[in-house]
Amino acid sequence: MEDIAKMARRTKEDAEQTREAILDSAMQTFYEKGYSRTTFDEIASRINLTKGAVYWHFKNKADVVAALIMRKINQDTEEFGDDIISQTIDELRKKVIDRAHRIEKNKDFQRFLFFMIYRMEWSEAILQNVWAQVGDFCNLPDKKLYNSLLQIQKNGGIKADVDIKFLSEILLSFWNGRINRYISGRKGNESITKDLVDGFDAIMASVKVEKK
Repeated sequence: MEDIAKMARRTKEDAEQTREAILDSAMQTFYEKGYSRTTFDEIASRINLTKGAVYWHFKNKADVVAALIMRKINQDTEEFGDDIISQTIDELRKKVIDRAHRIEKNKDFQRFLFFMIYRMEWSEAILQNVWAQVGDFCNLPDKKLYNSLLQIQKNGGIKADVDIKFLSEILLSFWNGRINRYISGRKGNESITKDLVDGFDAIMASVKVEKK
């Protein structure tokens, strides 16, 4: 029985390693060629597998994209923990710095963002397929930002008359716009971290409660 259990664990580990290798190959191929021009044959041949081996793990390319997104979400969770609600503007600012550093230093993450922003051809069917698998998880950062801003306002750090939903949307729009510009090669300042933090500070300066 012990030998059977070991064999089962090894088989599971081998399957997981194969799945990760497929995702690595898919990410690189998507990055180089774009979603529509990538085939399962190319993903498989890059790591000396058959197309059937790829189909054993993923039904279609949309499932691969969903898996890539979930992998990045899980990596983010591992790196930053549960990401509890910020209580002060300074705490939230520290999170902005941490995530900006990740984008600036992590080339794999930059390639992932480049693919998602510029090489992923979204159709309604693909979007529905992917969003059904990862939508709830992708919405979590937006919800955490909103809840953090709301808590900071309750704690007296943000003016009482500020619309938190609107403030959250402004911060997200700025963040996404600067990231898109950086990933496209139009980097502006040398440091995306400086860009993002300066923008955060400028936006928050107009809504924070000044200490007396």
